[in-house]
Amino acid sequence: MASRLPQICLGLMVALITTVPVTGAIMDAPDQGQAAVLLDPRLSRTEQLQRVAEAGAELVRFGAAPGTLIVNMTDISSPEALRAAGAWIIADPIILGGCSVDGSQSRGIPA
Repeated sequence: MASRLPQICLGLMVALITTVPVTGAIMDAPDQGQAAVLLDPRLSRTEQLQRVAEAGAELVRFGAAPGTLIVNMTDISSPEALRAAGAWIIADPIILGGCSVDGSQSRGIPA
């Protein structure tokens, strides 16, 4: 058991390092403005866009991970509407969305 202690400690440290930012991103999910939304990654992009539109949100860009979209929640959208449309997770876009939260860069529009 003592010979496995370093491996156990390393495993716990990796789990903590990878879990805390994601948990923080989910707990700090915005009620308005930009948010990262995780939908079922098996859905096509068309289906993902339809679900976001049903919730009243606007697409900013697709995220790097399958099923991840960065959206702008409008006056008629809300986290509850996104969840009703099938969102698994709604989180801080900087942590889960990756680089370039500003969608102008991903659409070729000068910032």
